[in-house]
Amino acid sequence: MIGELLVLYNTLFNYFLLKFTQEITGLYVKRSRLLLSAFCSGLIASIFYKSLIGALLSFVVLIGLAFSFRIQSLLKQGTVLFITTFFLGGVLTSILPFLLNQSKLTFFVLSSAVAFLSLTTIHSKWRKMMQLKIQHSFVVDCELELFKQKFCLKGFIDTGNECIEPLSGKPVHFLSYNAISKELPKDLNDALLSWDENNPYQLTMFPAFIYPKIRILSLSTVQKERSTVLAFRFDRLKINGVTDKEIFEQYVVFTRHDARYPQDAQMILHVLAL
Repeated sequence: MIGELLVLYNTLFNYFLLKFTQEITGLYVKRSRLLLSAFCSGLIASIFYKSLIGALLSFVVLIGLAFSFRIQSLLKQGTVLFITTFFLGGVLTSILPFLLNQSKLTFFVLSSAVAFLSLTTIHSKWRKMMQLKIQHSFVVDCELELFKQKFCLKGFIDTGNECIEPLSGKPVHFLSYNAISKELPKDLNDALLSWDENNPYQLTMFPAFIYPKIRILSLSTVQKERSTVLAFRFDRLKINGVTDKEIFEQYVVFTRHDARYPQDAQMILHVLAL
């Protein structure tokens, strides 16, 4: 009975390790193959549990059956699995004194829960780190020419921003009002603040030279709420970062909630800025 339990323990923990390695390295493998690999490796480890050669053979079988017997897999998936095994072994060793006096079923359930929660936490942290890394790759430096002025801004290319100005079909970008409000002339600032969404076509508060550059757009938010906004046609936008380009005569919408911008950006760019 002890031998069967040992195989069960090893198989379960091997499966957790393989599943974690698969998620981290992004290599799809069928669940049945992971289970087969976990069982075979667990069986070898249970038979030769006091042998170094048995441990090495168990590790090679675990990686080989799951991710194919290739040098690349042994290096990539094997490295992740090796590090994760040491981490999980350390965690379980640290709590072992609290589990020794428990029944076999309680020991099995608690140790499995600790292993699962530990690997799930690491995976969640890793995904957040990767998301931040990907987001950072879309951060660019911008020089915007608008209202006969130049503004140096930190931009973020949002692949989810596909807004366009319907008449011209030109992309619409989003600009933090707070980022440039202090650099705008007082009359223009007052005009932006006094414009009423409920009476959008009343534009007499704006200087005459801006009239031809204004478009009134109806946008839908993530919460499916619709709002009416002003879009202004800028003269030029120079982008330096993931891509270097110059964009002419597209549109920008002012927003007051720049705290929601990723990576502390001041401008959210259209996906076509890529």
